[in-house]
Amino acid sequence: MQLYLTRFPKVDAVFTINDPQAVGADLAARQLNRRGILIASVDGAPDIEAALKANTLVQASASQDPWAIARTAVEIGVGLMHGQAPANRTVLLPPTLVTRANVNEYKGWAAPR
Repeated sequence: MQLYLTRFPKVDAVFTINDPQAVGADLAARQLNRRGILIASVDGAPDIEAALKANTLVQASASQDPWAIARTAVEIGVGLMHGQAPANRTVLLPPTLVTRANVNEYKGWAAPR
């Protein structure tokens, strides 16, 4: 991220492939004294909850729910073991957009199940 920010004087936004990269992008921007960059990511990990509650450039993360992913995979696997294929070959689980506005209500990865 430091290389991109050094090479490109104008960066409006960054979308990272995971939350640790978003936190790292924020760190790189702060180290280079760059402001006004919108950083968004995907995961909804505990690190991003802290970043959204702090004074960072991170603005959002599309959360994935590891518990729901595992539960759904096991349910499908058990069904397959009993000869029951899922209705669709692709099973989509809805993400939640976690932002500064709703981070306090977000039931993250560490929430009791």
